[in-house]
Amino acid sequence: MNLFKQKKYHFHLILLPVTALLFMNCPVHENTEEPIEDTPVNIQNLINEQNEILSIDIPIPSFSWLIRPWKEEKLATIDGNACFAEISFVGANKIKITQLVQFPQTQLDRELITWPEAGVITSMSSSIQHHIAAIDDNKTKSHMPLFSRVFDAASPVMLDPREGLVGYGYALEWDNQSVDTCLYIYNYKNDTMVYESPEEGFTILMRFAMDDQYVLSWQRILNGEKVEYKTVFYNWRTNEITNNDLTEILSRDYISFSVGQYRNIHPERRYLFAQRRDTGQNIKIDWDENFSNVKITPLFHLLPERNSLSDVILSADGTWGTSLVSGEYRGLDNERLYRRAFFHLDNRYPNGISTPVFAEHGEESPAHDNGAFVQHPVHGMCYAQHYYMEENGQENLYLGLFRMDDVLEIISALP
Repeated sequence: MNLFKQKKYHFHLILLPVTALLFMNCPVHENTEEPIEDTPVNIQNLINEQNEILSIDIPIPSFSWLIRPWKEEKLATIDGNACFAEISFVGANKIKITQLVQFPQTQLDRELITWPEAGVITSMSSSIQHHIAAIDDNKTKSHMPLFSRVFDAASPVMLDPREGLVGYGYALEWDNQSVDTCLYIYNYKNDTMVYESPEEGFTILMRFAMDDQYVLSWQRILNGEKVEYKTVFYNWRTNEITNNDLTEILSRDYISFSVGQYRNIHPERRYLFAQRRDTGQNIKIDWDENFSNVKITPLFHLLPERNSLSDVILSADGTWGTSLVSGEYRGLDNERLYRRAFFHLDNRYPNGISTPVFAEHGEESPAHDNGAFVQHPVHGMCYAQHYYMEENGQENLYLGLFRMDDVLEIISALP
């Protein structure tokens, strides 16, 4: 059994009064928390003798919850007022938090989605109310496209950032006799619901936009007394369903996958991380520009025996990935831990993926996996994550940065 040191991670739910539904032009508020001064931060010797990497640990000047990719060497987050904010870097070892908009200011679920190319941030409350802020367009909206406790809401999908179109999907996940779903397409630029699916006969649940026309989707099909899912491409502009080699393999070969923004899939670099349902084996799937010549690569050779990957968080350009690896890892108090692994995704390696490089410390459940890749102005590409560190009897919030230059240094030295 492997014993690992563990940094203490705690994640908090923000509880604030629920705001009324609103649509308004919200000015950007100059609410900025300046960096903590004169705090020594180690930026040297970040590779240990076991070729594991350590993080640069930067004190966070105020409360921050969840982090996602944002713009121009910045991260998006939620501040202590339950408002969308950004984290920016000052020099090598300081950060500041700036409120982007005084919104949504309400209790939020553990979901924060960003579309940096559109300048849009979104979250949810109680798995039913959506909060969307178009920072570049200076607009916000809290709304419930479908007010129902019967339907389950899926994560929204950015359909067209130029037109300002977002898709909201709903399904009766609990009902084994119903395949009906709902789709609403909302234009956040002019506050208009431009499409609503028919009340009956619509069976598509959108997962991820592959381009400005097709969305990787699940089609719900009733097989006897059981609802099953078939993977399809849904053309939201024409309401047509398309199949190709990729969707056929995803539907046929007992493949389980979960996709999201910067998670498991990168359509421009044409790959997807998934699992085989029959064996639980981690796989990487690649395809060509026509969604043909699909290649499935088992990843067992990259991991120790009886180890497996959780979701793979990706950099915006798709050249870096990280995942929490499960196995026989225990902390000093015999608690189960996971090991963070980093991968370089490049065609110089067999099957386009490098040998993993592990972080020194163990982590808690992948359900708490909360981080994002960011281009740091001094350290280059880094993976950033929140954690609390116990110091002098109190817990202080830090942002840990893992440098990908350190990962490359280890990979380059491998035989």
